[in-house]
Amino acid sequence: MIRRDCTYFVEQHLRTVPVHRALIRATEARLFAGVELPRPLLDVGCGDGHFAAMVRREPVDAGIDVAPAEAAQAVQRGIYARVVVASGAALPFPDGAFASVMSNCVLEHIPPLDATLREIHRVLRPGGTFVCSVPSANFARYLLGATLPRALGLAHLGEAYGRWFNRISRHYHTYTLEEWQARLTAAGFEVVRWHGYLSRAAMRLFDLSHYYGAPTLLSKRLLGRWVLWPDKVRYWPPERWLARRLVRYCEEDPGAEGAYLFFVCRKA
Repeated sequence: MIRRDCTYFVEQHLRTVPVHRALIRATEARLFAGVELPRPLLDVGCGDGHFAAMVRREPVDAGIDVAPAEAAQAVQRGIYARVVVASGAALPFPDGAFASVMSNCVLEHIPPLDATLREIHRVLRPGGTFVCSVPSANFARYLLGATLPRALGLAHLGEAYGRWFNRISRHYHTYTLEEWQARLTAAGFEVVRWHGYLSRAAMRLFDLSHYYGAPTLLSKRLLGRWVLWPDKVRYWPPERWLARRLVRYCEEDPGAEGAYLFFVCRKA
């Protein structure tokens, strides 16, 4: 486990990913890095392995992802002992194979949510730890493109923007705190603690920074890298301002009013 503060995680993420990703991933990195995850550890929805490399000193014993290209990048990153292309709803591991399971902003993208939670419960040892982060029902309505129309009396346009953003983000599940807790409990987990993150103000910046960071999409597609000048966070004034703002939002605790929720669970 790596114990670092928000400043560290924000600066490290701004060197490698766009601003909107840096904001959410730095905040999540601080939360995940604060939980002891005994091995063997499984990462459900490991993606390209960037996040695990940020929060783990020790190797992750296994990672799964449905995207072969992402899984291949995770293998190259070297943080995982084993990477498997598989669905979270059908984990290719025996019962009780892992002492811990982590899943960062993945469950909302999986249509068979309940089946996936049951599978995670199955591969955990009795008393094992499951940590996950998910968007809440506040996600869409906190976006800048949703709040501005509401302020102008055009609530229907704000709601349409929120639905569009959820659709392009491939969000199948954005629930309230109580609804997420009920899903986890129904799958056999005991929610030990939870934490809300990303306030209304943070989400407005999160939304706006997608457009600020649009050029990074081109560099990623053409050159395979989001950020071509990693040191801009130190020398480029707009990036320095953004870094300070991101640290502030990373440190906030909006509770149940957060746009995202972080859960630490135990296999009951």
